[in-house]
Amino acid sequence: MYCPFCFNEDTKVLESRVIDDSMRRRRSCLKCENRFTTYERATFNLQVEKKDNSVQPFDLNKISMSLTLACGKPNDEHIADLTRKVQQKIIKKKSSPIKTSYIGKVILQELKKYNKIAYLRYVSVHKEMNDPKTFEKELQLIT
Repeated sequence: MYCPFCFNEDTKVLESRVIDDSMRRRRSCLKCENRFTTYERATFNLQVEKKDNSVQPFDLNKISMSLTLACGKPNDEHIADLTRKVQQKIIKKKSSPIKTSYIGKVILQELKKYNKIAYLRYVSVHKEMNDPKTFEKELQLIT
C-alpha cells in the first residue's frame, strides 16, 4: 500500500474492522508517519449470458433493482440482505458466464422465503406468463 502523502511503499496496519461487506483498515506510513484509512472489498469478474447469447459483465445493481421492483416498497435492509444472499449463491457456482435463467431461479428461491407476493410479481416476468392458468398453477405451488 502506498502512502497518499509521500508515496512510500512501507505502511503498517494499526487497526482493522469489518464493515458490511468490506474491510476498513487504519494505516500509518513508516516514513512520514501520517495516518490514513483504506477500504477493501472483494471484486469478481463474472460474466452473464443473456437469453440472446450475448455476454455482459455481472451487475449487482440490476439484481437489487429487480428485487426492489418485485417487493413494492421494501425496507432497504431487506433488499440489501436479499441481494447479498443472491450474490453469494451466484459466486458459489464458480462458473462464468452465468446464465440469466440461473440468476432468475436464485432470485425466485430467495423471494419465495421472503415475500410470496413479491415472488409472484417476479415469477410473472421471469417466466413470461401470459396466461392466467399458468399464473394459477404458480400460485398453487407457493400455497
